[in-house]
Amino acid sequence: MKRLALLIVVALLVATPAQAVQKNIVVKRLDKAIAAQSAELLVLSGASIITISNTDGMNSNIALSAMDVNGVPQWQKTIDSGVDEVAMSASVDSGGNIWLAGFSAEKSLIETATAPVVAENPDSVVIEALPPLRSDSNQLTLWKISPVGDVLATYISPQDVPGLISAISINSTGVSIVGQIHESPFLQTMSSTGIFGKVIQIGTSKTTLNAVVRNSDGSTNIFGSSSETLAKKKVAGVRDGILMKVSKAGVITSVVRSSAVKADRSWLSADNSLLLSGYVKTGKVIETAITKFSSTFAPSWTIRIPSNGASAAISNGSATYAALGSKAEIKNIVGWKPVGNQLLLVAFDSKGQISSAYGSTDLSYPISITYSKELGVVGLAKSSDGLTSIFHLASR
Repeated sequence: MKRLALLIVVALLVATPAQAVQKNIVVKRLDKAIAAQSAELLVLSGASIITISNTDGMNSNIALSAMDVNGVPQWQKTIDSGVDEVAMSASVDSGGNIWLAGFSAEKSLIETATAPVVAENPDSVVIEALPPLRSDSNQLTLWKISPVGDVLATYISPQDVPGLISAISINSTGVSIVGQIHESPFLQTMSSTGIFGKVIQIGTSKTTLNAVVRNSDGSTNIFGSSSETLAKKKVAGVRDGILMKVSKAGVITSVVRSSAVKADRSWLSADNSLLLSGYVKTGKVIETAITKFSSTFAPSWTIRIPSNGASAAISNGSATYAALGSKAEIKNIVGWKPVGNQLLLVAFDSKGQISSAYGSTDLSYPISITYSKELGVVGLAKSSDGLTSIFHLASR
Protein backbone atom coordinates (compact mmCIF):
# COMPACT_ATOMS: atom_id res chain seq x y z
CA MET A 1 0.00 0.00 0.00
CA LYS A 2 2.81 2.41 0.84
CA ARG A 3 4.45 1.67 -2.51
CA LEU A 4 1.15 2.26 -4.32
CA ALA A 5 0.63 5.58 -2.54
CA LEU A 6 4.15 6.63 -3.48
CA LEU A 7 3.52 5.80 -7.15
CA ILE A 8 0.30 7.85 -7.11
CA VAL A 9 2.11 10.88 -5.65
CA VAL A 10 4.88 10.59 -8.27
CA ALA A 11 2.28 10.33 -11.05
CA LEU A 12 0.52 13.46 -9.82
CA LEU A 13 3.78 15.37 -9.69
CA VAL A 14 4.59 14.40 -13.27
CA ALA A 15 1.07 15.25 -14.52
CA THR A 16 0.95 18.68 -12.86
CA PRO A 17 2.75 21.37 -14.92
CA ALA A 18 5.33 23.38 -13.02
CA GLN A 19 4.44 27.01 -12.36
CA ALA A 20 6.76 29.25 -14.36
CA VAL A 21 8.96 31.49 -12.25
CA GLN A 22 8.64 35.19 -13.03
CA LYS A 23 11.96 36.64 -14.20
CA ASN A 24 13.13 40.09 -13.20
CA ILE A 25 12.25 42.71 -15.81
CA VAL A 26 14.02 46.06 -16.07
CA VAL A 27 11.55 48.89 -16.57
CA LYS A 28 12.01 51.14 -19.62
CA ARG A 29 10.86 54.70 -20.11
CA LEU A 30 7.46 55.33 -21.70
CA ASP A 31 7.47 58.80 -23.20
CA LYS A 32 4.39 60.99 -23.35
CA ALA A 33 3.65 61.14 -27.07
CA ILE A 34 1.01 63.77 -27.81
CA ALA A 35 -0.80 66.34 -25.68
CA ALA A 36 -4.57 66.02 -26.00
CA GLN A 37 -5.89 68.30 -23.28
CA SER A 38 -9.62 68.01 -23.94
CA ALA A 39 -9.76 64.40 -25.16
CA GLU A 40 -12.25 62.17 -23.34
CA LEU A 41 -12.25 59.13 -25.66
CA LEU A 42 -9.72 57.61 -28.06
CA VAL A 43 -9.91 55.06 -30.88
CA LEU A 44 -7.61 53.92 -33.69
CA SER A 45 -8.67 53.59 -37.31
CA GLY A 46 -5.79 52.14 -39.30
CA ALA A 47 -2.83 54.49 -38.92
CA SER A 48 -4.98 57.31 -37.52
CA ILE A 49 -5.42 58.26 -33.87
CA ILE A 50 -8.86 59.77 -33.28
CA THR A 51 -9.69 61.67 -30.11
CA ILE A 52 -13.24 62.57 -29.11
CA SER A 53 -14.28 65.39 -26.80
CA ASN A 54 -17.51 67.13 -25.84
CA THR A 55 -17.77 70.90 -26.12
CA ASP A 56 -20.35 73.24 -24.59
CA GLY A 57 -21.82 76.51 -25.81
CA MET A 58 -25.34 77.38 -26.94
CA ASN A 59 -25.63 73.60 -27.13
CA SER A 60 -23.18 70.78 -26.50
CA ASN A 61 -21.41 69.29 -29.53
CA ILE A 62 -19.03 66.42 -30.25
CA ALA A 63 -15.57 67.21 -31.62
CA LEU A 64 -13.40 64.58 -33.35
CA SER A 65 -9.75 65.07 -34.28
CA ALA A 66 -7.67 62.64 -36.33
CA MET A 67 -3.89 62.71 -36.32
CA ASP A 68 -0.94 60.53 -37.20
CA VAL A 69 1.41 58.98 -34.66
CA ASN A 70 3.48 62.18 -34.59
CA GLY A 71 0.49 64.36 -33.77
CA VAL A 72 0.17 65.84 -37.25
CA PRO A 73 -3.54 66.69 -37.86
CA GLN A 74 -5.35 64.70 -40.59
CA TRP A 75 -8.96 65.86 -40.24
CA GLN A 76 -11.39 67.39 -37.78
CA LYS A 77 -15.14 67.03 -37.46
CA THR A 78 -17.77 68.66 -35.24
CA ILE A 79 -21.13 66.96 -34.83
CA ASP A 80 -23.62 69.78 -34.31
CA SER A 81 -27.28 69.23 -35.17
CA GLY A 82 -28.43 72.33 -33.29
CA VAL A 83 -29.38 70.46 -30.10
CA ASP A 84 -27.36 68.96 -27.23
CA GLU A 85 -25.45 65.80 -28.09
CA VAL A 86 -22.82 64.06 -25.98
CA ALA A 87 -20.53 61.13 -26.81
CA MET A 88 -19.86 58.80 -23.88
CA SER A 89 -18.25 55.72 -25.45
CA ALA A 90 -16.50 54.91 -28.72
CA SER A 91 -15.35 51.95 -30.75
CA VAL A 92 -14.25 51.02 -34.29
CA ASP A 93 -15.71 48.33 -36.55
CA SER A 94 -13.83 45.99 -38.90
CA GLY A 95 -14.06 48.55 -41.71
CA GLY A 96 -12.38 51.28 -39.68
CA ASN A 97 -15.63 53.20 -39.14
CA ILE A 98 -15.88 55.06 -35.83
CA TRP A 99 -18.95 54.44 -33.69
CA LEU A 100 -19.95 56.85 -30.95
CA ALA A 101 -22.59 56.11 -28.34
CA GLY A 102 -24.18 58.81 -26.22
CA PHE A 103 -27.32 60.81 -25.68
CA SER A 104 -28.87 63.70 -27.59
CA ALA A 105 -31.84 66.04 -27.25
CA GLU A 106 -34.88 65.95 -29.46
CA LYS A 107 -35.14 68.78 -31.96
CA SER A 108 -37.88 71.26 -31.00
CA LEU A 109 -40.67 71.97 -33.47
CA ILE A 110 -40.44 75.52 -34.87
CA GLU A 111 -43.61 77.61 -34.47
CA THR A 112 -44.50 78.97 -37.91
CA ALA A 113 -47.84 80.65 -37.12
CA THR A 114 -47.91 84.47 -37.24
CA ALA A 115 -49.59 86.42 -34.44
CA PRO A 116 -52.67 88.23 -35.88
CA VAL A 117 -52.31 91.28 -33.59
CA VAL A 118 -49.15 93.31 -32.88
CA ALA A 119 -48.95 94.50 -29.26
CA GLU A 120 -48.66 98.27 -28.75
CA ASN A 121 -45.42 99.57 -27.23
CA PRO A 122 -45.85 103.36 -26.65
CA ASP A 123 -42.74 103.65 -24.45
CA SER A 124 -40.52 101.90 -27.01
CA VAL A 125 -39.36 99.36 -24.43
CA VAL A 126 -36.83 96.95 -25.87
CA ILE A 127 -37.89 93.45 -24.90
CA GLU A 128 -34.92 91.18 -24.36
CA ALA A 129 -35.21 87.92 -26.26
CA LEU A 130 -35.22 84.90 -24.00
CA PRO A 131 -32.89 82.05 -24.92
CA PRO A 132 -34.72 78.94 -26.12
CA LEU A 133 -35.23 76.21 -23.54
CA ARG A 134 -32.87 73.25 -23.92
CA SER A 135 -34.63 69.92 -24.26
CA ASP A 136 -33.59 66.99 -22.11
CA SER A 137 -30.96 64.74 -23.68
CA ASN A 138 -33.09 61.63 -23.43
CA GLN A 139 -32.39 60.04 -26.81
CA LEU A 140 -29.87 57.20 -26.79
CA THR A 141 -27.92 57.95 -29.96
CA LEU A 142 -25.36 56.15 -32.12
CA TRP A 143 -23.24 57.98 -34.68
CA LYS A 144 -21.42 56.03 -37.41
CA ILE A 145 -18.49 57.99 -38.85
CA SER A 146 -16.23 57.04 -41.74
CA PRO A 147 -12.42 56.75 -41.35
CA VAL A 148 -12.13 60.22 -42.92
CA GLY A 149 -14.68 61.95 -40.68
CA ASP A 150 -17.96 61.79 -42.63
CA VAL A 151 -21.11 61.05 -40.61
CA LEU A 152 -22.55 58.01 -42.38
CA ALA A 153 -25.58 57.37 -40.17
CA THR A 154 -27.29 58.41 -36.94
CA TYR A 155 -29.46 55.97 -35.00
CA ILE A 156 -31.81 57.14 -32.22
CA SER A 157 -33.59 55.19 -29.49
CA PRO A 158 -35.86 57.58 -27.50
CA GLN A 159 -35.90 57.14 -23.71
CA ASP A 160 -38.05 58.88 -21.12
CA VAL A 161 -35.04 60.23 -19.14
CA PRO A 162 -31.38 61.02 -19.85
CA GLY A 163 -28.88 58.28 -19.13
CA LEU A 164 -25.21 57.32 -19.13
CA ILE A 165 -23.34 54.95 -21.43
CA SER A 166 -20.23 53.13 -20.23
CA ALA A 167 -19.31 50.87 -23.18
CA ILE A 168 -20.19 49.87 -26.74
CA SER A 169 -19.25 46.80 -28.81
CA ILE A 170 -19.76 46.31 -32.57
CA ASN A 171 -19.54 43.32 -34.87
CA SER A 172 -21.20 42.13 -38.09
CA THR A 173 -24.42 41.16 -36.24
CA GLY A 174 -24.99 44.57 -34.67
CA VAL A 175 -24.22 46.68 -31.63
CA SER A 176 -24.41 46.11 -27.86
CA ILE A 177 -24.49 49.03 -25.41
CA VAL A 178 -24.36 49.09 -21.62
CA GLY A 179 -24.86 51.98 -19.24
CA GLN A 180 -27.20 53.37 -16.62
CA ILE A 181 -30.71 54.74 -16.84
CA HIS A 182 -33.33 55.28 -14.12
CA GLU A 183 -30.40 54.82 -11.69
CA SER A 184 -30.11 51.19 -12.79
CA PRO A 185 -27.77 49.44 -15.25
CA PHE A 186 -29.11 48.49 -18.66
CA LEU A 187 -28.26 46.65 -21.88
CA GLN A 188 -29.59 47.70 -25.27
CA THR A 189 -28.77 46.12 -28.59
CA MET A 190 -29.18 47.22 -32.19
CA SER A 191 -29.24 44.92 -35.23
CA SER A 192 -26.96 45.38 -38.23
CA THR A 193 -29.94 46.95 -40.04
CA GLY A 194 -30.40 49.64 -37.38
CA ILE A 195 -33.30 48.14 -35.41
CA PHE A 196 -33.07 48.70 -31.64
CA GLY A 197 -34.04 45.98 -29.21
CA LYS A 198 -35.84 46.42 -25.93
CA VAL A 199 -33.92 48.06 -23.07
CA ILE A 200 -33.03 45.33 -20.57
CA GLN A 201 -32.63 46.44 -16.95
CA ILE A 202 -30.02 44.39 -15.06
CA GLY A 203 -30.13 44.65 -11.29
CA THR A 204 -30.39 47.89 -9.36
CA SER A 205 -28.08 50.76 -8.44
CA LYS A 206 -26.04 48.14 -6.51
CA THR A 207 -24.75 46.85 -9.86
CA THR A 208 -22.41 48.66 -12.27
CA LEU A 209 -21.71 47.62 -15.88
CA ASN A 210 -18.32 48.83 -17.15
CA ALA A 211 -17.46 46.78 -20.26
CA VAL A 212 -19.23 44.85 -23.00
CA VAL A 213 -18.25 42.37 -25.74
CA ARG A 214 -20.75 41.38 -28.43
CA ASN A 215 -20.50 37.79 -29.71
CA SER A 216 -20.89 36.56 -33.28
CA ASP A 217 -24.23 34.89 -32.46
CA GLY A 218 -25.73 38.18 -31.26
CA SER A 219 -25.38 37.38 -27.56
CA THR A 220 -23.56 39.80 -25.27
CA ASN A 221 -20.90 39.43 -22.57
CA ILE A 222 -21.07 42.09 -19.84
CA PHE A 223 -18.52 42.88 -17.12
CA GLY A 224 -18.60 45.08 -14.05
CA SER A 225 -19.38 44.74 -10.35
CA SER A 226 -22.31 44.06 -8.05
CA SER A 227 -23.23 43.94 -4.38
CA GLU A 228 -26.58 42.25 -4.93
CA THR A 229 -27.89 38.82 -5.98
CA LEU A 230 -27.99 38.39 -9.76
CA ALA A 231 -29.54 35.35 -11.47
CA LYS A 232 -29.67 33.64 -8.05
CA LYS A 233 -25.90 34.12 -7.60
CA LYS A 234 -25.39 35.71 -4.19
CA VAL A 235 -22.71 38.20 -3.13
CA ALA A 236 -19.56 36.51 -1.84
CA GLY A 237 -17.44 39.55 -0.88
CA VAL A 238 -18.26 43.14 -0.03
CA ARG A 239 -18.70 43.75 -3.77
CA ASP A 240 -17.94 41.17 -6.46
CA GLY A 241 -16.65 41.49 -9.98
CA ILE A 242 -19.25 40.03 -12.35
CA LEU A 243 -19.07 38.29 -15.74
CA MET A 244 -22.46 37.90 -17.38
CA LYS A 245 -23.74 36.44 -20.64
CA VAL A 246 -27.05 37.65 -22.10
CA SER A 247 -28.62 35.80 -25.02
CA LYS A 248 -29.71 37.43 -28.28
CA ALA A 249 -33.26 37.25 -26.90
CA GLY A 250 -32.25 39.26 -23.82
CA VAL A 251 -32.16 36.41 -21.30
CA ILE A 252 -29.34 36.17 -18.72
CA THR A 253 -27.84 32.73 -19.32
CA SER A 254 -24.72 32.86 -17.16
CA VAL A 255 -23.32 34.83 -14.22
CA VAL A 256 -19.86 34.29 -12.73
CA ARG A 257 -18.77 36.26 -9.66
CA SER A 258 -15.10 37.12 -9.05
CA SER A 259 -14.88 37.53 -5.31
CA ALA A 260 -12.55 37.68 -2.35
CA VAL A 261 -13.44 37.59 1.34
CA LYS A 262 -14.15 41.11 2.66
CA ALA A 263 -12.97 42.57 -0.67
CA ASP A 264 -14.37 45.08 -3.14
CA ARG A 265 -13.81 43.87 -6.72
CA SER A 266 -14.76 45.22 -10.12
CA TRP A 267 -13.92 44.50 -13.76
CA LEU A 268 -13.16 47.77 -15.55
CA SER A 269 -12.16 46.77 -19.09
CA ALA A 270 -12.55 43.86 -21.50
CA ASP A 271 -11.51 43.17 -25.08
CA ASN A 272 -12.86 40.77 -27.71
CA SER A 273 -10.49 37.99 -26.59
CA LEU A 274 -12.02 38.21 -23.08
CA LEU A 275 -8.94 39.73 -21.52
CA LEU A 276 -10.18 41.60 -18.46
CA SER A 277 -8.64 44.07 -16.03
CA GLY A 278 -10.06 45.44 -12.81
CA TYR A 279 -9.33 46.23 -9.20
CA VAL A 280 -9.28 44.27 -5.95
CA LYS A 281 -9.53 46.33 -2.75
CA THR A 282 -8.97 44.51 0.54
CA GLY A 283 -8.69 46.93 3.44
CA LYS A 284 -6.03 49.46 2.46
CA VAL A 285 -4.44 47.13 -0.12
CA ILE A 286 -5.32 47.85 -3.76
CA GLU A 287 -4.30 45.60 -6.64
CA THR A 288 -5.02 45.41 -10.35
CA ALA A 289 -6.18 41.98 -11.52
CA ILE A 290 -5.53 41.02 -15.15
CA THR A 291 -7.18 37.76 -16.24
CA LYS A 292 -7.56 35.93 -19.55
CA PHE A 293 -10.89 34.08 -19.72
CA SER A 294 -12.28 31.46 -22.08
CA SER A 295 -15.67 31.78 -23.80
CA THR A 296 -17.18 29.91 -20.82
CA PHE A 297 -15.62 32.41 -18.37
CA ALA A 298 -13.00 29.92 -17.18
CA PRO A 299 -9.71 31.71 -16.33
CA SER A 300 -6.69 30.70 -18.43
CA TRP A 301 -4.27 32.79 -16.35
CA THR A 302 -4.44 35.63 -13.88
CA ILE A 303 -2.04 38.01 -12.18
CA ARG A 304 -2.36 40.72 -9.55
CA ILE A 305 -0.18 43.81 -9.43
CA PRO A 306 -0.15 46.52 -6.71
CA SER A 307 -1.79 49.67 -8.11
CA ASN A 308 -4.02 52.65 -7.37
CA GLY A 309 -6.99 50.78 -8.88
CA ALA A 310 -7.15 52.34 -12.37
CA SER A 311 -6.39 50.00 -15.28
CA ALA A 312 -7.15 49.01 -18.87
CA ALA A 313 -5.91 46.01 -20.87
CA ILE A 314 -5.73 44.94 -24.53
CA SER A 315 -4.47 41.93 -26.49
CA ASN A 316 -3.10 41.87 -30.02
CA GLY A 317 -3.33 38.10 -30.38
CA SER A 318 0.28 37.31 -29.55
CA ALA A 319 0.90 39.64 -26.61
CA THR A 320 -1.10 41.28 -23.86
CA TYR A 321 -0.72 44.80 -22.49
CA ALA A 322 -2.12 46.38 -19.35
CA ALA A 323 -1.86 50.05 -18.40
CA LEU A 324 -2.30 50.80 -14.72
CA GLY A 325 -1.77 53.50 -12.16
CA SER A 326 1.08 52.57 -9.83
CA LYS A 327 2.24 54.16 -6.59
CA ALA A 328 4.66 51.60 -5.14
CA GLU A 329 7.55 49.39 -6.15
CA ILE A 330 6.56 46.10 -7.78
CA LYS A 331 8.30 42.77 -7.29
CA ASN A 332 10.25 41.57 -10.35
CA ILE A 333 10.08 45.01 -12.08
CA VAL A 334 13.56 46.38 -11.55
CA GLY A 335 14.06 50.15 -11.38
CA TRP A 336 10.39 51.00 -10.85
CA LYS A 337 10.21 53.49 -7.97
CA PRO A 338 7.19 55.73 -8.61
CA VAL A 339 6.77 59.05 -6.87
CA GLY A 340 3.05 59.36 -6.19
CA ASN A 341 0.79 57.94 -8.88
CA GLN A 342 2.57 57.11 -12.14
CA LEU A 343 1.51 55.24 -15.28
CA LEU A 344 2.97 51.77 -15.85
CA LEU A 345 2.50 49.81 -19.08
CA VAL A 346 3.14 46.07 -18.65
CA ALA A 347 3.39 43.43 -21.39
CA PHE A 348 2.64 39.73 -20.77
CA ASP A 349 3.34 36.52 -22.66
CA SER A 350 0.74 33.85 -23.45
CA LYS A 351 1.10 32.35 -19.95
CA GLY A 352 0.56 35.60 -18.10
CA GLN A 353 4.22 36.19 -17.26
CA ILE A 354 5.51 39.77 -17.40
CA SER A 355 7.74 40.10 -20.47
CA SER A 356 8.45 43.86 -20.42
CA ALA A 357 7.47 47.02 -18.56
CA TYR A 358 7.41 50.72 -19.45
CA GLY A 359 6.95 53.56 -16.96
CA SER A 360 6.10 57.24 -17.25
CA THR A 361 7.05 60.06 -14.90
CA ASP A 362 4.61 62.45 -16.62
CA LEU A 363 1.40 60.42 -16.61
CA SER A 364 -0.50 59.22 -13.56
CA TYR A 365 -3.31 56.82 -14.52
CA PRO A 366 -4.87 55.37 -17.69
CA ILE A 367 -8.22 56.28 -19.21
CA SER A 368 -8.17 53.75 -22.06
CA ILE A 369 -5.87 51.59 -24.14
CA THR A 370 -6.22 50.27 -27.69
CA TYR A 371 -4.19 48.61 -30.43
CA SER A 372 -3.79 48.51 -34.21
CA LYS A 373 -1.28 46.60 -36.31
CA GLU A 374 -0.24 49.87 -37.96
CA LEU A 375 0.49 51.78 -34.74
CA GLY A 376 0.90 49.25 -31.95
CA VAL A 377 -0.35 50.16 -28.49
CA VAL A 378 -1.88 53.62 -28.04
CA GLY A 379 -3.59 54.88 -24.91
CA LEU A 380 -5.11 57.90 -23.25
CA ALA A 381 -3.99 58.91 -19.76
CA LYS A 382 -4.21 61.70 -17.22
CA SER A 383 -1.09 63.53 -16.07
CA SER A 384 -0.41 64.80 -12.56
CA ASP A 385 -1.66 68.28 -13.55
CA GLY A 386 -5.02 66.84 -14.62
CA LEU A 387 -4.47 67.25 -18.37
CA THR A 388 -4.89 64.42 -20.88
CA SER A 389 -2.16 62.97 -23.09
CA ILE A 390 -1.70 60.15 -25.57
CA PHE A 391 0.99 57.53 -24.95
CA HIS A 392 2.35 55.19 -27.61
CA LEU A 393 4.34 51.96 -27.81
CA ALA A 394 5.20 50.89 -31.36
CA SER A 395 4.58 47.30 -32.50
CA ARG A 396 7.41 44.98 -31.48
